[in-house]
Amino acid sequence: MAVSNKEKIRAVYEVLPKLNCGFCGFGTCGQFARAVAEGRASPFGCKQNPWAGYRISEIIGMKVPARRYAFRPALGSSLRASPSTTNLDDLREEVRRLSQNLDSILAGIENLKARSQDTGRRES
Repeated sequence: MAVSNKEKIRAVYEVLPKLNCGFCGFGTCGQFARAVAEGRASPFGCKQNPWAGYRISEIIGMKVPARRYAFRPALGSSLRASPSTTNLDDLREEVRRLSQNLDSILAGIENLKARSQDTGRRES
């Protein structure tokens, strides 16, 4: 008996963390589940739980390599949201804080660059 697309969407959705964080590129976990079931998104697109991709692959009937690959965050472990962030307001605050940190780092780089240029001019 063939599984309907609606049943696949529901099964994929049940595997997801249901945080609606948008890190997968879709607005909600439901939209992501639909895209996966329709073949428009990778089953490994959930950034909150990348291991769910293996279960999702089984649900949609996609074969995955027998050898599992280690998860490596794109931005490094120091920039991931802390595990205690459980709602959208907490996530927004975490993003704001990380953005301020990044702005501070970039400003420091600009200051170093300006000092280096000033030093080069004085030596000339």
